[in-house]
Formats: sequence, structure tokens, C-alpha cells
Amino acid sequence: MIENLINFVRSRTFIYSVSGVVLLFGVLSLVNYLNDQKNQEEFLQFVEINEEFSNEAETAEDLFKRLDLEYQNFGYELITKSVLAKKALDEESFELALEIYLDINKQLKSSSIANATKNVLKEQYAENIVRLQIELDRYDDGKLFLEQTNLKSPRFYELGGDFYKSFGENELANQWYDKALDSDLNETQKNLIELKKPFDE
Repeated sequence: MIENLINFVRSRTFIYSVSGVVLLFGVLSLVNYLNDQKNQEEFLQFVEINEEFSNEAETAEDLFKRLDLEYQNFGYELITKSVLAKKALDEESFELALEIYLDINKQLKSSSIANATKNVLKEQYAENIVRLQIELDRYDDGKLFLEQTNLKSPRFYELGGDFYKSFGENELANQWYDKALDSDLNETQKNLIELKKPFDE
């Protein structure tokens, strides 16, 4: 079964990349559950569904409507939904990608993943969500998401600055950039953030 997993990850059917962190988490999760019959069945479902993503005749929207993407094992679900969201992005189906990322982010909050790993994943998906809010010109939704997301990292603060800067909210942008600058960063990182700061008119 482990050999099948490795072959699948290397195969051409796994055509849409996910981040190294997500892939690592998924592989570890799969290996930990392989001895359980129910999870072996879920693994086969996972493989079958991801093979569907190589069908260029169907869009991400079609696949989202047709396939059951729910699993008992959150690792399978995390990877499958991430792959489909990436396909949606490639097709510029931004509304669908945002919907999927918001769903994953919600599930992450209630998952039993170790906090260190969870925070890394939450930061990654938060960035995807906020960038899509910018792309879709959703200021109110993006602002609410930033306010409700409990991440205290330089990258998240910088992301907040990018969000407000994109909507011309220079004062708020600088407040968020300053939070990043007050964090534990090296001089090169601080200089790059300083260059992003907009001038107040």
C-alpha cells in the first residue's frame, strides 16, 4: 500500500501541485492510517478522485459539483480540496477557489493537527484567501477575515498590509506593515517591507 502511495504521488495523474507542507502533512497522515481497513478504502477513493482531475474535459466547477470530496481522514480531504482549488485557480475560477479555501480554513480550526503544523497551514491558506479577496475586489469580506483570523506572524501582518494597500487604505496598510516590522525579522526582510509602505497623501 505504501508503494502504491509513492507511485501515485509520482504519477502524471497528480498533475496539480500543492505546497510542500500540505503534501508532507498528507503523506504522513496517510502512512499513519494505512493499517486501518476503512482508511485503506478511503485511500482508494482518494486516488480515484484525484485521477478525475486529469480529465481536461471537465472543469473544476464540474468536478466540484459531481464528486464527493468529504473524507473521514482530514489528510485526504486537505490534499484533494487543495488540488481542486489549484485547478480552479488555473482556470481563473476564483469564486470556486475562494469557496474551497474558506472551507479548508474552517476545518483546520477544528482539526486535531498539532498547533505548530496547524499554524503553518492556516497561514498558507489565509494568504490564498486574502489574495483572492483582493482579486475579487471584496474589501468588506477581506477586512472581516483579517480581523477574525488569529494569526500573529510577520507574514500575516505583511499580508494585511498588502490587502489594505491594494484598496488604497494607506493608513491601515502602514499599521499592518508596522506590526510586521515590530516582529522578529532580519534587516533584509524589514527593508523589503519598508519599501512596500505607501506614503500618506
